[in-house]
Amino acid sequence: RAEEHGIEHPFHAGALRTRILSELGAEELEPGDFGLALWAESRSDGGAAEEIVAALDRSLSGRNPLDGLVGMELAWIVIGLAESEARRESEAGERVLAAARRQLLERGSQSGLLLHAARGPRRRFPNFATQIYGVLALSLLARLRDDGEAREAGRAIGERLLELQLPDGGWPWIFDAQRGTIVEPYELYSVHQDAMAPMGMHGLTEATRDERYRAAATYGLDWVWGRNELGAQMLDREVGMLYRSIRRREGASRAYLYGRTAASYLRPPRLKDARSMLEVNRSDRPYHLGWVLEAWAGREELADLRAERS
Repeated sequence: RAEEHGIEHPFHAGALRTRILSELGAEELEPGDFGLALWAESRSDGGAAEEIVAALDRSLSGRNPLDGLVGMELAWIVIGLAESEARRESEAGERVLAAARRQLLERGSQSGLLLHAARGPRRRFPNFATQIYGVLALSLLARLRDDGEAREAGRAIGERLLELQLPDGGWPWIFDAQRGTIVEPYELYSVHQDAMAPMGMHGLTEATRDERYRAAATYGLDWVWGRNELGAQMLDREVGMLYRSIRRREGASRAYLYGRTAASYLRPPRLKDARSMLEVNRSDRPYHLGWVLEAWAGREELADLRAERS
């Protein structure tokens, strides 16, 4: 995507693609990984799509294999196949895409949020990744296939996320899909603010022509620049690091996550001022910067408009 929009970089995209394709037989790969590979291949010439679809199909052998996937993985499969099948349709690709689309739509809840899984204790308590990748997947189906059902499901998720966005623009981490409420806001991740929310909300705006979704995502960018609980600049230019998150201090994070999740079975837990127990997680992951490119390459003028309004 960077190359498509004239952004220079020091990497050899062809060599990276060759390396990805050489690892398709790795035992540790999950079905969602093949969805990501198809997504990446859609940025190339698509020549290896048939090979990746076949690998995805093999990984889904067995009884109801999609039931066992978390929402994020399921969305990756839909995204990868929607992008790939838009270029060259295949029997296996269309079959898997139809099944994954059906499963994703069935994960919708009365609150609008997606369930985390088809079954199990986490089913009711999805994370932000499940929601935003789900939004992007459904938006792609709406745009590429004029899928009205997918468009409305994406809109339902988007509406609830807009209601749950924090006053400073932060996107909370764990939700109760049954109630449509926040379970635990932390960790609040920078990649959600500057990349994943923009990716999903750009897509939803393009599918619905409703600018509120994109506006909510661009509003959340200022969280990275210091409009957050700690007033922290998450981009440290001196060391060249986009810090990963604001989190509860070590030792408290798991206790709060489990405690607030358990309490959610009885009533929605209240959000309290937690600044005294928060810290900046001064690490990051390479994929974060890749998603920044995916979200913003070719859309720089939208960030410029946000800056002007600010």
